[in-house]
Amino acid sequence: MRRIDPLLLATVRLSTFAGALGLTNASGFFFERDGRLYLVSSRHVFIDDATGHHPDRMEIELHTDPANLAATTGLSVLLYENGRANWHQGRDSGGEIDVAVLRIDRGALPHSLALAVFGPDDLLSHDQTAMALL
Repeated sequence: MRRIDPLLLATVRLSTFAGALGLTNASGFFFERDGRLYLVSSRHVFIDDATGHHPDRMEIELHTDPANLAATTGLSVLLYENGRANWHQGRDSGGEIDVAVLRIDRGALPHSLALAVFGPDDLLSHDQTAMALL
């Protein structure tokens, strides 16, 4: 059996919608921390006031067969609930950054799923980051 690079199973295609109207396509990746699964993408995928981009839901294309990348299904996720965003914008010491995360309910995922995730061990430490900049 041909092995598929796990990176292809950790990254996903996203489509944003306002009701039934398709708005944009983007990409993201999965990150897991403390048993919680998150979708990470650019914040401007979730909302961009400057361009009038205000989706209310997102469809995530998920792989269902680790040997066949063409086998996919979609997961529709609401971006707002009771007027509050279900996603969180990233920040650093300079303020808000163009990164956002959306927690994914594992119970909503299909039973046959080919998924790889990044985790805390994949992040560079402060010392590693400093050395990479030299």
